[in-house]
Amino acid sequence: MVLSDESIKKALACGDLEIDPAPTEEQYQSSAVNIYLGDSFRIWDPAPFRTKGVRIELNLAEQSFADTANQYAISAQREADGSVVLPPFSKDPIVLLASTRERIHLSKQSALCARVEGRSSLARIGLVVHLTAPTIHAGFNGPITLEMVNHGHFYLKFVPNKTMICQFIIERLDTPATAKASSTFQGQKTPIG
Repeated sequence: MVLSDESIKKALACGDLEIDPAPTEEQYQSSAVNIYLGDSFRIWDPAPFRTKGVRIELNLAEQSFADTANQYAISAQREADGSVVLPPFSKDPIVLLASTRERIHLSKQSALCARVEGRSSLARIGLVVHLTAPTIHAGFNGPITLEMVNHGHFYLKFVPNKTMICQFIIERLDTPATAKASSTFQGQKTPIG
């Protein structure tokens, strides 16, 4: 069951759900809460991929995201005002990893989980906010990393702490979860860990 705006507010008030900083009234939709872009941005370093004759292959059965990120992820270039501009993917293939400003905590005993979804107004100009990774498991605590790609024609400017970039849709589980939330990204502070 998806929680309405009023049910989200009740879950926040009783401590079953934490969103920090707390959402303002303008962030609520009828069945979601809009979330701001944070101030941490990473991209995959294009230099190794542009060397002729070099093929970088990741064995997905064995690769560790942390090892891959430590080896290939770099800070995204900033504009003078601190923003990041994402060119169209066809011009320069970039996956922008960015954190949400808000930290979300879904207490396990509350039987809540969530999804992070893009906003339709941004999708219509070609922005993909997450690549196949919408689930926020019961028990998760941390900011959410977004994996963004610009499939449109515009160069998109991301202004930290001012761009409403995505939305959390909060759902109620049929019973409280017993398994642990994946520890891979639990408590992450940046897009790479």
